Amino acid sequence: MSDADQKLTTVLGRLELQWRRNNAPIAARLAPGHSDDHLAAAFRAADLHLPAEVRRWWGWHDGVRRLEPGTRLGVESQIGPGGWEFLSLTEAMDERSLMLRVCGRAHYPADDRDWDGYWRPSWLPLFALDGNLVFVDLGRSAQGGSPVHLWSAQPEDVGVARTASLADLLAIWVRLLDERYYWWSTDQGRWVDRRQDVPPTLISRGLL
Repeated sequence: MSDADQKLTTVLGRLELQWRRNNAPIAARLAPGHSDDHLAAAFRAADLHLPAEVRRWWGWHDGVRRLEPGTRLGVESQIGPGGWEFLSLTEAMDERSLMLRVCGRAHYPADDRDWDGYWRPSWLPLFALDGNLVFVDLGRSAQGGSPVHLWSAQPEDVGVARTASLADLLAIWVRLLDERYYWWSTDQGRWVDRRQDVPPTLISRGLL
């Protein structure tokens, strides 16, 4: 197992442990992951590169089992920090297809610093919140991981990677849970936080 694989495996275990320690609804709703063969076929059909990090992600859990089929938003799908919803593979592919229909282009600039509202075919969402998406750039994946970006409700700096890999982002979220900046309140039925106390360096990189 490579160092990158080991890092992601470790952080995924810590993330699930924090959900269970918090008695967060997501812990009881996690869906089984997909096989390597299923993921390879799905990405091949979508003409997408499948990096090891993304393979491991949906091989771990395929999002959550919804309380009602076809529903999306709800506390049972929220990961905690930022209120982001854990998308299944199908939901992520559907979200990508929607963004390509709305914001796809025939031609794209070589440098995303020239971004002007487009959605690249190599961008794949992993998390959603209202009109916001956290996505990975599969076109720039390397052995260390896939760069993570933010499409906000009012997009800006979409081409700027917030973290170099999914593992790096998840490590930030685990830290925020470990240090009790975010926790699940059974009494309030929601994630509560001390967002005002989060170190400033983690605000943007943690997509909060």
